[in-house]
Amino acid sequence: MPVTESLGDRRARVLALVRIFLGVLFIATWIENLAKGLYGGQKYADFVQGYADTTWVPGMGWFIESIVVPNAGLFSKGQMVVELVVMGIFLAIGLFTPVSGLVAAGFGLNLLLASRGSGEWWGTYGMLVVLSLAVAVTQSGRTWGIDARLARRRPRPRLPVY
Repeated sequence: MPVTESLGDRRARVLALVRIFLGVLFIATWIENLAKGLYGGQKYADFVQGYADTTWVPGMGWFIESIVVPNAGLFSKGQMVVELVVMGIFLAIGLFTPVSGLVAAGFGLNLLLASRGSGEWWGTYGMLVVLSLAVAVTQSGRTWGIDARLARRRPRPRLPVY
């Protein structure tokens, strides 16, 4: 007797794969950035200064140059932690997926805006934003993720954090 699965089950699995892929992507990026020394204050400042010099998005260059670069040590360490833990590990294991997906979407949107004018293809960051939003709003951590265990204990949390 053949086993059948619903279209909803297939969609949930595909979105779980997207979530896991994004998590692994952020972890791989974190490893590369760590190897390049980009989580150190001056290298980070030099890197983001490139975005400030080329972006044509109103206010973005000013924000990077006036806020991020002078506080590069703080921003680089914050990005180091958020990129690895919230966007990398949490997405890969399906923990607090709606929150992690929204953080990843915001991060991608920030990169999309900052990179306008740098010559980078805008679709890379656009896809990151769209996929991260899809992962967040579908609560994809409830398939093959720790969020599934949390949802069994409390199916309707007051805030949709899993």
